[in-house]
Amino acid sequence: MIDKPQVGIICIAYNHEKWVKETLESVSLQDYYHKELLIVDNGSKDQTRDEIQDWLGQFTGLFTVKTKFLDKSRPYCELFNECLSELEVDYVVDLAGDDVLYPDHISNSVDMLVKDPRAAFVFSDAYILEPNGEIRTFYKRNDFGEIAEEIELGLIYETLLERSFISAPTMVFNAEILKKESGYDPDLYYEDFDVQLRLARKYPVLFSDHVGVLKRVHDDSMSAGQYRRYESKMLPSTLKVCEKALEMNENDRENEALHKRIMYELKHALWSANFGVAEGFIHLGIQCGLKSLQFKLYKLWAKWKVDVSWLYVRIT
Repeated sequence: MIDKPQVGIICIAYNHEKWVKETLESVSLQDYYHKELLIVDNGSKDQTRDEIQDWLGQFTGLFTVKTKFLDKSRPYCELFNECLSELEVDYVVDLAGDDVLYPDHISNSVDMLVKDPRAAFVFSDAYILEPNGEIRTFYKRNDFGEIAEEIELGLIYETLLERSFISAPTMVFNAEILKKESGYDPDLYYEDFDVQLRLARKYPVLFSDHVGVLKRVHDDSMSAGQYRRYESKMLPSTLKVCEKALEMNENDRENEALHKRIMYELKHALWSANFGVAEGFIHLGIQCGLKSLQFKLYKLWAKWKVDVSWLYVRIT
């Protein structure tokens, strides 16, 4: 009998009392049985810890489950890396305490990774659950269920640099490669943009055409604060990733992709009145040789610090 690869699921929950039981149960319902689960309550202020303990009390014990209950919240990337170092597995899933895995997600993903041991990760499609209850797929699909846009893996680094193209909750990592590349950057507030770029720069990545995860969008999610008025915690990290990308880029096409990303993030930094980080994007744009009229107007906007964030809140 051939041994199946072992998959580790790291579930870090923070104020996820409404959803964490469903999240954990979705791990139990996976049709892939060679797995272990590490549950972390990252210092939640609500009843997340009680909900986790209640689920554990009903757990059937069919796979290994370990827990960490923290009294004080820790930075996400640093905490994930610590958890990663404790797992001796072949593949690893980063599962937020408010997302849900569909039953065949891990098995489909492992099938792809086994075929290409060089690949750093595999990603797939996701259902996005909006606050109003509407559900859509992350990738647009036609009436036949086919993805409308070609997933061009040969240009994935360039695509990721230009725009958000991968639903991070769907990613299943090659654990050995992720550890070799030092996991997530602990100096960043969030992980996905940076780790996707770094791994796609050095290794093949794979796509599996299945819907693997239900991703909830709500006001308390990390991504909801991406362009928070005056005090975005994510934008400074985005700037750091773009600065690193400038050093990683190898050709004019990639530089052009970075130009587009800088202009996009600069626009949102200005609209949301995050003027300090906007100045950082302007400095990076100057380094990159940006000289368009729009960029010059953005420079004036940042200089004068015109605050229209009240309007930005209304239209986003």
